[in-house]
Amino acid sequence: MAWVALRTGSSLWVWLLRLLALLGHSRAKARVAIREEGHHEVMSSEAEAVMWFHVSSLGEVEQALPVMQAYRERHPRTAWLLTVYSPSAWHPLQEKLPEGWREGDVMAVLPDDQPRTWALWLAHLPLEGLALAKYDLWPHLLTACKRAGVPVHAFAVSPSGGRITNPALWRGLATISVQDQDAAAAFNGLGMEGAVHVDGDPRVERVLSRAAQLSPAWRTWAEAAEAVVVAGSTWQEEERLLRSMEWHAQRRLVLVPHDVSPAHLAALDAQWDGVAVRWSQWSQMSAEEQLRWHVVVVDATGLLFDLYRMADVAAIGGGHGANGLHNVLEPASAGLPIVTGPRLGDFREAVALQSMGVLRSGSFVKDLETALSQPKESKASGEKGLRWLKDQEGASAGIVARW
Repeated sequence: MAWVALRTGSSLWVWLLRLLALLGHSRAKARVAIREEGHHEVMSSEAEAVMWFHVSSLGEVEQALPVMQAYRERHPRTAWLLTVYSPSAWHPLQEKLPEGWREGDVMAVLPDDQPRTWALWLAHLPLEGLALAKYDLWPHLLTACKRAGVPVHAFAVSPSGGRITNPALWRGLATISVQDQDAAAAFNGLGMEGAVHVDGDPRVERVLSRAAQLSPAWRTWAEAAEAVVVAGSTWQEEERLLRSMEWHAQRRLVLVPHDVSPAHLAALDAQWDGVAVRWSQWSQMSAEEQLRWHVVVVDATGLLFDLYRMADVAAIGGGHGANGLHNVLEPASAGLPIVTGPRLGDFREAVALQSMGVLRSGSFVKDLETALSQPKESKASGEKGLRWLKDQEGASAGIVARW
């Protein structure tokens, strides 16, 4: 009965999504618009063996890539099928294919969770297995895999608040790779000890393996100061607090807002009038002119990871409101002390870094001032965070070894 109810719920979700799209809901419209993308490529695949990886959104892509690459090292002849659910993942992946992508690999949007669709896919694809990043479990898909004898694995799992939703779905999985002991305890409490393994977060390998590319102009600008703060993925509250602080030739700020829409950038221009310059303008200046500016607002995407490499302190956005804390692994991989707002949410890596003294989240301005006024202590705490990351390498190899 539980499985019938869950399958019915999945079908209801499909129809609800379509209804919301008809009513003009922007996210639902975007999802409906792309739901058939890649279906033809899947049905045209001639691969002799396929491993299917599924991610929900762009954040899970970072966790899946190291696992995909580790699987390919063990099974070099197996093709990848990568499916995504959210437009936020689909569109960037169309612009830039994942590292290690080769001819014969296929990418598609996950179709609506309907038995007829999965019957077609599973009959056509010579699947070695299905690997799901985190929590994106679809009842009809899991039922179809069970009937077809396709093993299903989940990785990088970390239940929100330590609670397992829909335990009946999880019990059907061959292996469940979790990020920490707390997550393991949540599953073990439901009698799943045999399937659960503590492997850590594959994103750690991703951020440690990425090579930073910082322009000479940025290096010259940073080296002219005693301290540089890179504020990543900021929201309005962090931007307001940063504006209240003093910035000068020896203490510089790179502000990288989460929202780079024209409207928000115009608001930042007004807020920082005469004090800050946009990166698009700054990058066209002479070196002498660049040094005159102590605050640069980055009005583009894709630069943040590199910019952390020239910072002394990282200030991360999202910890003051309901938006959710942004990525703290990237600044930690640069060996930086981290300052955030007080709301860490369920981000285990943020909580762990806070417990080690690498991350401060009490009072945003006060914590930033402390980190800047104690450079030796700040550097030592940042190095501690980097060592913690390096101790977690190897998660992906351990995950795929059981498949």
